[in-house]
Amino acid sequence: MTFWIPGTEILWCYGDPGSDWVTPMRVVRDDPEALVAWLPMGTPVRKLVRGDGQELRAVMAERFTAPRRQVLGTWTGSSVLRIYRPGEGWSSWAFFDGVSGQFEGWYLNVEEPHRRGPRETRSRDQVVDLWVEPTGEIVRKDVDELELAVAQGRYTQQQADELMITLAAAERAVLAGGSPFDQGWEAFAPDPSWPTPTLP
Repeated sequence: MTFWIPGTEILWCYGDPGSDWVTPMRVVRDDPEALVAWLPMGTPVRKLVRGDGQELRAVMAERFTAPRRQVLGTWTGSSVLRIYRPGEGWSSWAFFDGVSGQFEGWYLNVEEPHRRGPRETRSRDQVVDLWVEPTGEIVRKDVDELELAVAQGRYTQQQADELMITLAAAERAVLAGGSPFDQGWEAFAPDPSWPTPTLP
């Protein structure tokens, strides 16, 4: 595998080309242990919305069945350091206040193994996630949406059960306190010379 050098702009994608979330990011580190990339607030992105232009969660009765389309958007609210460790069923995101840079907490996004291209890494989001407060409190997120995904035919019950097993494994990883949670990423600050990543 060819690794990207720090400072390289890549695309971090969820879904299939043309119907995916596309986020340009800047590589912080890339080696056999982990891909670490930076997403500053204000970065242009391609995101998915309903066919009628509303956000995906606008009508929960059609959350996983409504037609979708890709539109241009902007990453707002926080800046994020994303860390993907090969072999894990999730990526770990360190959230920072987009203005002050203060660490806000960890978000573990359950997802498929990544597939890499020349300048992109691609996965598929798997609905459920964890939020970890700076105090260490762990909150399971979107379990109700996983139940809805089964009811609306996106997953079978067996697949949903397997995702909950992965979610539990992510919880254990947080509680164990190993990489990436013991590497000081909470104090990360980007190189001030880096410009905001751009879409191709």
